[in-house]
Amino acid sequence: MKTKLIGMILISLLTVSIGGCGFGGSKGASADSSQDAAFEYNGVTVSIKDENMDNVFEAFGQPETKEGDKPGFYYTFDSGLVGVSSYIINEIDEENRQEFPDMISIKDENIKTSKGISVGSTEEEVKAAYGETKGVAIDSMNILTYSYDDYTISFVIDQTVTEIKYTG
Repeated sequence: MKTKLIGMILISLLTVSIGGCGFGGSKGASADSSQDAAFEYNGVTVSIKDENMDNVFEAFGQPETKEGDKPGFYYTFDSGLVGVSSYIINEIDEENRQEFPDMISIKDENIKTSKGISVGSTEEEVKAAYGETKGVAIDSMNILTYSYDDYTISFVIDQTVTEIKYTG
């Protein structure tokens, strides 16, 4: 489990660094980029830009696992098909302590982005919805990253989308 967590963190860091460098990512904020930062699950809108973890817990319920230590945690939901890492500010001051989503990983084909992309979508469907971007190939996978002003959306593709990552 620890190896899986480390692997997910490394992919997240790679995704952020690629998006931040402009290599492999489409940069810019469209008029609806805030909407692109969110998806709906169980009637609740969840966004990487949420100011706390309330919507995450409302949408997915109690986490199945909680790993890590301060300043943040990694939670899994939906039989491991959804993972959320968080970060905490004011961790010492319980009254002003805040926990925010930092990365949301989706492997559940029932969750769609605001543009209708889900696990199982094709690379062509992703590009039709989000535009052209250069991918980064890792083994048989291709990662398409779309960078906005304050978050990225990445699609891990192995023939079809296998994972969607929102990173703040």
